Amino acid sequence: MKTSKQTFTINIPEKQGYMDLTDDVQSCVRNSNIRTGYCTINTMHTTASVFTASNEPEKLEGYLKFYDKLTTLAEESLRPALKHQLAGNGVIMPVDGGELSLGLSQYIIYMDFDGGREKLIEVTIIGE
Repeated sequence: MKTSKQTFTINIPEKQGYMDLTDDVQSCVRNSNIRTGYCTINTMHTTASVFTASNEPEKLEGYLKFYDKLTTLAEESLRPALKHQLAGNGVIMPVDGGELSLGLSQYIIYMDFDGGREKLIEVTIIGE
């Protein structure tokens, strides 16, 4: 069994925002030379999340509004961390034929709840 670990940084300049990571992660999978296995994608910060969703701005903006509403009872300084807890730290995706196995409208989305600085994404591919 082989493993490959790659990292890259993201900077969302606004206080909150999102970004499609699918192409970046797919490049990591291709560079790993692993044909079959699993890929984990994690944010290394407690104020950001990685998850799968459709890449439609109106829906992603809806997620941000939803997380804002859910955390209104918390102190302002706790809200980004609570949003991270709600949205999750990362995802595990199958790798087949050296490509990510994604649904037709499934994308890997990074969401930052406390932007304005660089944050680290870690991609680990395990397989043969």
